[in-house]
Amino acid sequence: MSASARTANTPHTATRQLHCACCGRPFVRPSTRGPAPLYCSVDCQKQMRVRTRVWSQRDDAPFGLRRAS
Repeated sequence: MSASARTANTPHTATRQLHCACCGRPFVRPSTRGPAPLYCSVDCQKQMRVRTRVWSQRDDAPFGLRRAS
């Protein structure tokens, strides 16, 4: 196979498989517009918001990472 044939079969960025930053499941980017999504679903987005909030409220969090109450 020539180099030009291999290049033509390379998937476009819009269809390249991504992996969810929450659960690690592979997913396909739904659109070419905007930045690539980090999460595969709305549930994973919510889960990561909850985790971030809980982690930032811990008493043993490093200085500067806790939220002001």
